[in-house]
Amino acid sequence: MSRARARPPRGAAPPARRTAWTRLLVPALLALHFSLLVWVASRNSLTFDEAFHVPAGMVALARADFSTSYAQPPLARAWYGAFALAAGARLPDVKSEVPGGERGLARAFLAANATRLTRVLVVTRLAAALLSVLLGLLIWRTARRWYGRTGGLLALAIWTFSPEALAHGALVGTDLPTAFVFFGGGLAGAAWLRTGRWRDWAVAALWVAAAFLVRFSAVQLVVSLAVLAGVLALSRRLRRPRAALIGLALLPLVALLALDAGDLFQGIGSPLGRVVFHSTTFQHLGRALPWLPTPLAVPALWGLDEITFLAQPGLKSSYLLGRVLWTHAWAYFPVAVAVKWPLGLLALIVLRAVHVARGARRAVREWTLLVPTAVVLLWSMASNLDYGVRYLLPMLPFLCVWAGGLAAPAFARRRARGWAIAAALCVAAEAAESLPALPFPLAFFNVFAGGPGRGDRIVNDSNVDWGQGLIALREEMARRGIRRIHLAYHGMVDPALYGIDEVPFRGGMPGPESDYFAVSSYFFVGLTARIVGPTGDTAPLAFDLHALDPASALARPAGCMYLFKLR
Repeated sequence: MSRARARPPRGAAPPARRTAWTRLLVPALLALHFSLLVWVASRNSLTFDEAFHVPAGMVALARADFSTSYAQPPLARAWYGAFALAAGARLPDVKSEVPGGERGLARAFLAANATRLTRVLVVTRLAAALLSVLLGLLIWRTARRWYGRTGGLLALAIWTFSPEALAHGALVGTDLPTAFVFFGGGLAGAAWLRTGRWRDWAVAALWVAAAFLVRFSAVQLVVSLAVLAGVLALSRRLRRPRAALIGLALLPLVALLALDAGDLFQGIGSPLGRVVFHSTTFQHLGRALPWLPTPLAVPALWGLDEITFLAQPGLKSSYLLGRVLWTHAWAYFPVAVAVKWPLGLLALIVLRAVHVARGARRAVREWTLLVPTAVVLLWSMASNLDYGVRYLLPMLPFLCVWAGGLAAPAFARRRARGWAIAAALCVAAEAAESLPALPFPLAFFNVFAGGPGRGDRIVNDSNVDWGQGLIALREEMARRGIRRIHLAYHGMVDPALYGIDEVPFRGGMPGPESDYFAVSSYFFVGLTARIVGPTGDTAPLAFDLHALDPASALARPAGCMYLFKLR
């Protein structure tokens, strides 16, 4: 006697139709994400770090010179440099030791490419856009494998509309590549810990090597894998504990070899006493062990020294809750997340936590996603780099997949549809909140903080103002018939390259040359920085502009500047 076929739930689409919808929606979301990134890339002026990331990558590729800018390893910069060279960018006329460091490199690059800057910059930014699309694809594949087709679509949609993904996927920087290699490395490392096979360890080791070639903070990835191994061991889910211990012990050697190979082994074996350092930590090390041959390539050693130097307390100011700070604030990143991530995304995280607490299956995959997230957050909170929520971008792919679990059909099947509907509403809210901020997602703030550009009195720096507003300012001046303007601009490019006739503001009372005054949000809140001018950079400047009421601004170009009429 044949068994009766199980009927699908009433109102459910046939499997073939659901598969067809998936095949349409996935490429549609990826295409939409890429299109938005291209729009953002074409509408934002040169940001602060792009001015030296692009030429550093070009010089590394064309001349095997890693000394012009070494605060981060060369892989991501070389990726961008290849696109810049393909776009016809001219190599800057610099030697290894650049007067003024990265600022000198930026000046030389801009001088050589003044007439082709827009084309070179947009094409180079496409390198980041492609990585963002690939990361979205990896997010979708992971969530689909773990949580089904609907879970995969949910995870991909979260990434597609995330303002952080849209901001850093359209800029030349190390934040998006870091998120890409952290996510790939976290997944590969977890797969190796589950199976215990050495071929899986080799795949994980390649991801770890790539991570260290992108950013020195890849040490967070190794820490995440060590913590994950401990969690699995305690829950008796670690397949081969001894192999895991040996594999973890080998990862620092993998990192060392990757850093040396990335810098073509330049300067290996040099005595520490002959290497010039800036940070007090490395200066003490050089004095204590001047005879010790360095196992690191000298450019990588300089990079670690630079990171240590920048992390020294009191070297650079930050901004939190209306105050300029010269000391580290542990609450910086929680506050930044609360105001910089869309409310729909925050609601998804809360919903998923409730979902898990109410009985959703807790598996190795949950630890795979949550351990790296926790390590990145806690590490950032403990560090002295309170300059932008972008340092938490490596958390986002893990959280996208984790939130995709809201659409997993296995949990309380009769209630699964309710969780999926709630998640879809949250994604719709995320999109509704994020899209109006385009094409300037760097200045995004959620509704709780006042909306795009309106939370700059809560956090500032690269959260709001990275120098991306010159195109928007030029267009605003054209709309209002403003020919000349007093300007205090925070960035690495002379505003004249964008066709802005400015009277550089250096403090005091603006003169009669113009009735209009524009100021970057960075300076408006009282932060300190140098200003680029036709004759060179100024000394570090800070302005007291409390007499100007932000509510009286005529416009907020790109959400990162204020435009006032003085007379």
